[in-house]
Amino acid sequence: MSPRITELLADLRRYAESGVLYAPTAADLLRKHLAAGLDLDPELCAGEATGYSQRVLYSGPSHSVLALTWMPGQQTSIHDHIAWCVVGVLEGCELDEVFRLWRVPGKRRRYLVPDGQTTSTAGRVTMLQPPHEDIHRVSNPGRTRAVSLHIYGADITANGSSSINRVFGEAVLDEPPLGARPVTWREPAGPPAP
Repeated sequence: MSPRITELLADLRRYAESGVLYAPTAADLLRKHLAAGLDLDPELCAGEATGYSQRVLYSGPSHSVLALTWMPGQQTSIHDHIAWCVVGVLEGCELDEVFRLWRVPGKRRRYLVPDGQTTSTAGRVTMLQPPHEDIHRVSNPGRTRAVSLHIYGADITANGSSSINRVFGEAVLDEPPLGARPVTWREPAGPPAP
Protein backbone atom coordinates (compact mmCIF):
# COMPACT_ATOMS: atom_id res chain seq x y z
CA MET A 1 0.00 0.00 0.00
CA SER A 2 1.11 3.55 -0.65
CA PRO A 3 2.67 5.44 2.28
CA ARG A 4 -0.22 7.93 2.37
CA ILE A 5 -2.83 5.16 2.64
CA THR A 6 -0.75 3.56 5.39
CA GLU A 7 -0.71 6.92 7.22
CA LEU A 8 -4.48 7.33 6.85
CA LEU A 9 -5.12 3.81 8.16
CA ALA A 10 -2.82 4.47 11.14
CA ASP A 11 -4.59 7.77 11.91
CA LEU A 12 -8.00 6.07 11.75
CA ARG A 13 -6.85 3.30 14.10
CA ARG A 14 -5.42 5.88 16.51
CA TYR A 15 -8.74 7.79 16.53
CA ALA A 16 -10.65 4.53 17.05
CA GLU A 17 -8.42 3.51 19.96
CA SER A 18 -8.95 6.95 21.53
CA GLY A 19 -12.73 6.62 21.17
CA VAL A 20 -13.09 9.63 18.87
CA LEU A 21 -13.68 7.95 15.50
CA TYR A 22 -17.06 9.17 14.23
CA ALA A 23 -18.24 10.23 10.77
CA PRO A 24 -17.19 13.90 11.22
CA THR A 25 -13.71 13.05 12.54
CA ALA A 26 -13.22 10.42 9.82
CA ALA A 27 -14.30 13.00 7.22
CA ASP A 28 -11.80 15.54 8.58
CA LEU A 29 -9.00 12.96 8.43
CA LEU A 30 -9.91 11.94 4.89
CA ARG A 31 -10.02 15.59 3.74
CA LYS A 32 -6.58 16.18 5.26
CA HIS A 33 -5.09 13.15 3.54
CA LEU A 34 -6.76 13.91 0.18
CA ALA A 35 -5.36 17.46 0.31
CA ALA A 36 -1.91 15.99 0.97
CA GLY A 37 -2.09 13.89 -2.22
CA LEU A 38 -3.62 10.60 -1.05
CA ASP A 39 -3.28 7.99 -3.77
CA LEU A 40 -3.89 4.28 -4.25
CA ASP A 41 -1.69 1.64 -5.79
CA PRO A 42 -2.78 0.94 -9.41
CA GLU A 43 -3.99 -2.60 -8.64
CA LEU A 44 -6.45 -1.14 -6.11
CA CYS A 45 -7.95 1.10 -8.82
CA ALA A 46 -8.60 -1.53 -11.48
CA GLY A 47 -12.17 -1.56 -12.75
CA GLU A 48 -14.29 -4.51 -13.82
CA ALA A 49 -16.69 -4.68 -16.77
CA THR A 50 -19.32 -6.60 -14.78
CA GLY A 51 -19.88 -3.96 -12.09
CA TYR A 52 -18.15 -1.65 -9.67
CA SER A 53 -15.24 -3.23 -7.82
CA GLN A 54 -14.66 -3.11 -4.10
CA ARG A 55 -11.43 -3.86 -2.24
CA VAL A 56 -11.18 -4.03 1.55
CA LEU A 57 -8.06 -2.16 2.72
CA TYR A 58 -8.77 -2.52 6.43
CA SER A 59 -11.49 -4.04 8.56
CA GLY A 60 -11.60 -4.07 12.34
CA PRO A 61 -14.12 -3.88 15.18
CA SER A 62 -14.67 -0.12 14.92
CA HIS A 63 -14.33 0.65 11.22
CA SER A 64 -13.54 -0.56 7.71
CA VAL A 65 -11.83 1.14 4.77
CA LEU A 66 -12.57 0.19 1.17
CA ALA A 67 -11.43 1.31 -2.26
CA LEU A 68 -14.21 1.32 -4.87
CA THR A 69 -13.76 1.69 -8.61
CA TRP A 70 -16.61 2.52 -10.95
CA MET A 71 -16.37 2.33 -14.73
CA PRO A 72 -18.58 4.75 -16.73
CA GLY A 73 -22.28 3.98 -16.29
CA GLN A 74 -21.88 1.55 -13.40
CA GLN A 75 -24.13 1.97 -10.38
CA THR A 76 -25.26 0.34 -7.16
CA SER A 77 -28.74 -0.85 -6.37
CA ILE A 78 -30.81 1.50 -4.19
CA HIS A 79 -29.70 0.67 -0.65
CA ASP A 80 -28.83 1.89 2.82
CA HIS A 81 -25.95 1.07 5.17
CA ILE A 82 -25.25 -0.78 8.41
CA ALA A 83 -23.28 2.17 9.81
CA TRP A 84 -22.11 5.70 9.09
CA CYS A 85 -20.07 6.15 5.94
CA VAL A 86 -17.56 8.73 4.75
CA VAL A 87 -16.67 8.85 1.05
CA GLY A 88 -13.76 10.66 -0.57
CA VAL A 89 -13.40 10.76 -4.36
CA LEU A 90 -9.84 10.30 -5.58
CA GLU A 91 -10.49 10.26 -9.33
CA GLY A 92 -13.40 10.93 -11.69
CA CYS A 93 -16.87 11.73 -10.40
CA GLU A 94 -19.65 9.99 -8.53
CA LEU A 95 -23.36 10.78 -8.54
CA ASP A 96 -25.14 10.10 -5.24
CA GLU A 97 -28.94 10.01 -5.61
CA VAL A 98 -30.89 10.13 -2.34
CA PHE A 99 -34.40 8.65 -2.03
CA ARG A 100 -37.26 8.97 0.44
CA LEU A 101 -39.67 6.12 1.19
CA TRP A 102 -43.42 6.94 0.95
CA ARG A 103 -46.65 5.05 1.67
CA VAL A 104 -50.35 5.87 1.37
CA PRO A 105 -51.92 5.33 4.83
CA GLY A 106 -53.84 2.06 4.99
CA LYS A 107 -52.01 0.65 1.97
CA ARG A 108 -49.18 -1.87 2.09
CA ARG A 109 -47.20 -0.78 -0.97
CA ARG A 110 -44.36 1.69 -0.52
CA TYR A 111 -42.65 3.87 -3.11
CA LEU A 112 -39.29 5.56 -3.48
CA VAL A 113 -39.17 9.20 -4.54
CA PRO A 114 -35.93 11.09 -5.39
CA ASP A 115 -34.96 13.48 -2.59
CA GLY A 116 -31.86 15.15 -4.00
CA GLN A 117 -28.55 14.33 -5.58
CA THR A 118 -24.92 15.30 -5.28
CA THR A 119 -22.13 15.01 -7.82
CA SER A 120 -18.73 14.63 -6.19
CA THR A 121 -15.45 15.09 -8.03
CA ALA A 122 -11.87 14.41 -6.96
CA GLY A 123 -11.12 15.86 -3.54
CA ARG A 124 -14.70 16.01 -2.26
CA VAL A 125 -15.67 14.22 0.95
CA THR A 126 -19.29 13.39 1.89
CA MET A 127 -20.99 11.61 4.82
CA LEU A 128 -24.00 9.37 5.42
CA GLN A 129 -25.13 8.96 9.02
CA PRO A 130 -27.81 6.47 10.06
CA PRO A 131 -30.14 6.17 11.87
CA HIS A 132 -31.42 8.94 9.62
CA GLU A 133 -32.64 7.44 6.39
CA ASP A 134 -29.66 7.05 4.12
CA ILE A 135 -31.37 5.40 1.16
CA HIS A 136 -29.33 6.12 -1.94
CA ARG A 137 -27.84 4.91 -5.22
CA VAL A 138 -24.30 5.72 -6.35
CA SER A 139 -23.17 5.77 -9.98
CA ASN A 140 -20.42 6.99 -12.27
CA PRO A 141 -22.00 9.42 -14.76
CA GLY A 142 -18.64 10.33 -16.27
CA ARG A 143 -16.69 9.11 -19.30
CA THR A 144 -13.70 7.83 -17.30
CA ARG A 145 -13.39 5.60 -14.26
CA ALA A 146 -14.16 6.91 -10.80
CA VAL A 147 -12.18 5.83 -7.74
CA SER A 148 -13.27 6.53 -4.18
CA LEU A 149 -12.29 5.63 -0.65
CA HIS A 150 -15.07 4.61 1.74
CA ILE A 151 -14.74 4.55 5.52
CA TYR A 152 -17.52 2.73 7.40
CA GLY A 153 -18.15 2.85 11.15
CA ALA A 154 -18.42 -0.94 11.42
CA ASP A 155 -16.58 -4.15 10.67
CA ILE A 156 -18.12 -4.94 7.29
CA THR A 157 -16.52 -8.40 7.19
CA ALA A 158 -19.15 -9.36 9.78
CA ASN A 159 -21.71 -8.60 7.04
CA GLY A 160 -20.14 -10.63 4.24
CA SER A 161 -17.72 -7.82 3.22
CA SER A 162 -20.61 -5.51 2.46
CA SER A 163 -21.69 -2.27 4.08
CA ILE A 164 -25.19 -2.66 2.68
CA ASN A 165 -27.93 -3.05 5.27
CA ARG A 166 -30.87 -3.36 2.91
CA VAL A 167 -31.56 -3.22 -0.85
CA PHE A 168 -34.78 -1.45 -1.84
CA GLY A 169 -36.84 -2.87 -4.71
CA GLU A 170 -39.79 -0.50 -4.41
CA ALA A 171 -40.95 1.36 -7.52
CA VAL A 172 -39.30 4.75 -8.07
CA LEU A 173 -41.76 7.57 -8.80
CA ASP A 174 -41.08 11.20 -9.72
CA GLU A 175 -43.32 12.38 -6.88
CA PRO A 176 -45.26 10.75 -4.04
CA PRO A 177 -48.73 9.33 -4.72
CA LEU A 178 -51.67 11.50 -3.65
CA GLY A 179 -52.20 11.21 0.11
CA ALA A 180 -48.89 9.45 0.74
CA ARG A 181 -46.69 10.30 3.68
CA PRO A 182 -42.98 9.73 4.22
CA VAL A 183 -42.22 6.58 6.21
CA THR A 184 -39.15 4.81 7.44
CA TRP A 185 -38.32 1.28 6.36
CA ARG A 186 -38.31 0.45 10.07
CA GLU A 187 -42.10 0.96 10.18
CA PRO A 188 -44.32 -2.02 9.39
CA ALA A 189 -45.47 -2.02 5.78
CA GLY A 190 -49.13 -1.73 6.80
CA PRO A 191 -52.14 -4.02 6.58
CA PRO A 192 -52.15 -6.80 4.01
CA ALA A 193 -53.81 -5.97 0.71
CA PRO A 194 -57.49 -7.11 0.57
